[in-house]
Amino acid sequence: MTTVEGAAPEATSPTFMMSWSESELLAGCRAGRREALDALVARHYDRIYRLAWTLAGADAAADLAQETFLAAVKALPRFRGDAQLSTWLVSILRNQASLFLRGVKKWRLAPLPEDGERLAAPPPPTIDRQVRDVLDRVRELPEELRTTLVLFHVDGMSYADIARAMECPVGTVRSRLFEARGRLKKLVSEPERP
Repeated sequence: MTTVEGAAPEATSPTFMMSWSESELLAGCRAGRREALDALVARHYDRIYRLAWTLAGADAAADLAQETFLAAVKALPRFRGDAQLSTWLVSILRNQASLFLRGVKKWRLAPLPEDGERLAAPPPPTIDRQVRDVLDRVRELPEELRTTLVLFHVDGMSYADIARAMECPVGTVRSRLFEARGRLKKLVSEPERP
């Protein structure tokens, strides 16, 4: 969790970071307040990271999460508030993941030279080995099924919120969820491939 620079000591506590209402958070971010942006990231990072990990793998998850928040900050003036902030962030993440996956298919990235100093990345949230094995199998599902499954079962989003995030009808969410469960059941029952 990040701390707020230049704020009163009581403002750096996790309860302060999470006490912003969604409208206060949006207004603070639009006004360029650093503590509002910190609170936005603190509130939504774990969900965005988990979904990014599921969509693109462990190597790309932190970068996708960062790109999602950067894109959100740039798009905040155009955010009308028709959807929940978390739903909007999931939509942005899906777009960022799509761009990333297209780029991976198109370009082979060269490794960075080892000389020079690098900033240490924050440690990613830990994921239990059994959960990671299931999520590895989930990654084998098509993107629409995978995203629907993770948003419903991992993040606990409602059908309506998933439909808004994925820009599809609620009935489509239900059918994707049904198909994803069936496919995942088959994948989990298969022996793991080398």
